Amino acid sequence: MQPFPEFEVVPAVDVQDGEVVQLVQGERGTEKTYGDPVDAARRWVDAGAETLHLVDLDGAFEGERANAAAVERVVDAVDVPVQLGGGIRTAADARDLLDRGVDRVILGTAAVQEPEIVAEISETHPGSVVVSLDAKDGEVVVEGWTESTGLDPAEAATRYADLGACAILFTDVDVEGRLEGVATEPVRELAAAVDLPVVASGGVATVDDVLALRDAGAAATVVGSALYEGRFSLADARDALADE
Repeated sequence: MQPFPEFEVVPAVDVQDGEVVQLVQGERGTEKTYGDPVDAARRWVDAGAETLHLVDLDGAFEGERANAAAVERVVDAVDVPVQLGGGIRTAADARDLLDRGVDRVILGTAAVQEPEIVAEISETHPGSVVVSLDAKDGEVVVEGWTESTGLDPAEAATRYADLGACAILFTDVDVEGRLEGVATEPVRELAAAVDLPVVASGGVATVDDVLALRDAGAAATVVGSALYEGRFSLADARDALADE
């Protein structure tokens, strides 16, 4: 079944050195910490989250899954779908995580550098691969947002539907973590380019930002700092979406 049949606000649980953090524009050293990953995950599920977005930030930067123990604890602690990214570089890695209870794996660097990995994983675990396209200055970036590829996100996204991806995660690094609002046009272009659900991430500060991303064609939005800082609650977002 395709994920996100109805628009969702998906809380982010980004893990660095075993703790929940939020970075500004993906830059190490800018983080604010928010405690234990399991506590955060349970908090969001208790608040009504239908999906959790879990990221091993050390894995994203170093290319190895450094917070595997924390990830396992979160997966064991909650009863909603968990999508996991950060440091997943091989099909074997992805399959291992899926077999351990992760519902969807998020591939960024690996999918950009070796697109066929999406088909390889989807062959044994259909509907389980989310391709992450992170954009900075309008170009897809990889390796923890440190290397530009020169690829246009909308053009890059079209190749992955045929390879079996179940969704595209689009992160706008230019606005990520700044709590200053979203850029809707890149999301609109991407959603128009592919038939896959587009999950938008980056910049959400208010419920109006959530509504703007939905209206731009996103199937869901990942929200981190705004929820942790109490700018709005999941209930606020649900109420606003229901009123529209």
